[in-house]
Amino acid sequence: MKHVYLIVFILSGFLFLTVSCKDRMTYADYLKAEEKAIDLFIESNGLTILKDFPSAGTFKENEFYKDPATGVYFHIIEYGDTIQKLQWKEEVYVRFSGLRYFNTEDTTQYSNFKSIYPEEIVFIGPVNSSTKGNYATPGWVVPLSYVGHNGRVKMIVPFNMGSSYDQSRYEPTYYELVQYRFGNHY
Repeated sequence: MKHVYLIVFILSGFLFLTVSCKDRMTYADYLKAEEKAIDLFIESNGLTILKDFPSAGTFKENEFYKDPATGVYFHIIEYGDTIQKLQWKEEVYVRFSGLRYFNTEDTTQYSNFKSIYPEEIVFIGPVNSSTKGNYATPGWVVPLSYVGHNGRVKMIVPFNMGSSYDQSRYEPTYYELVQYRFGNHY
């Protein structure tokens, strides 16, 4: 009789685990949900996605370039001072506004413009597999190859290029404004 109870208990446990595992989203499911959310955001805002960076460097109002290596979308509002290039290990101060999570019910728009301290990046090179982990928000680094001191961009950042919070919650983000200030210009 004890064996019957043990077998029933084990089978119940397997059934419980099987049912609970089916309710969990896989990483592939999160990627699909993110793709749908970004596509919906692009469509509902009338954005045009460019596969090639604009040859003249000028973006039309609703054009975004999608970086093929990272999947980050950006629109350059202002290039800033591009005469003096960003140096290795230079500090870059980041201010942002209009941060929205568009794969969630959260409708708040976040900003750090009123904060005493901006976010800080120590530039060690473009985002790739060896540098990505050194940046708190790797997506912010992507436009730095194109803009200079006081450069300003709009961005759509997939969760895997976002902050640790974005990555842990699988949340893509939209930044209405990201402004860069290079440390050697202060």
